[in-house]
Amino acid sequence: MNDNLCLIDTDILSYILKKKQNVYDYAYNYFQKHKNFTISCITYYECLRGYKAVNALKRLDVFHELMNVTSILYLDQIILEKSGDIYSCFKQKGKLPGEFDIIIGATAISKNLTLITNNQKHYRPMEEHFGLKLDNWNRE
Repeated sequence: MNDNLCLIDTDILSYILKKKQNVYDYAYNYFQKHKNFTISCITYYECLRGYKAVNALKRLDVFHELMNVTSILYLDQIILEKSGDIYSCFKQKGKLPGEFDIIIGATAISKNLTLITNNQKHYRPMEEHFGLKLDNWNRE
């Protein structure tokens, strides 16, 4: 695990909430060192909508409990400008990532955070073109 401050992507947050062992271990060690987690408001929304859509009330309670020790980064002008740069770059190349991936990637880049994601394929082009730092806690 790297020592950088991290932005946790939606897939990894879901693994933490499900207590997937290898991811949970990385998260536990990170929390011991940094005393909180950081997510994008987009990740908050994606989790919230998912749990509410299937009426997963217990999982929603666990999610809200974790949010007590989680900083949520909201969209600001810098993140939106970077999102626009990423969108236009990949639109011109004809290889657009998903809108939420663009915003989450732009958030990590703008705040100089390492993005923790299991979705390496979608974010790799942002690493190559925009210097996004990536890590994956879903490994043995």
